[in-house]
Amino acid sequence: MSLRTARALTGIYLLAALVAVTWPGLIPFARVEPMILGLPFALAWIAAWVAGTVIVLYLLDRVERRYRDAASGRAG
Repeated sequence: MSLRTARALTGIYLLAALVAVTWPGLIPFARVEPMILGLPFALAWIAAWVAGTVIVLYLLDRVERRYRDAASGRAG
């Protein structure tokens, strides 16, 4: 995957996360039931997007590190 594509996909995900965890994107999910791992559904929804953000940013870091290493001449 190219660096430009990885950055674009990350940006799209972050914009989707912003809409999904703020008003009005949260409205369909703003309820208490069902409980997920002891959290109300609305809080579990937000936590899932935050956890997804951690994963997406980690993957972006891996792609960027590969390009930095290739630019500096290191294999990895």
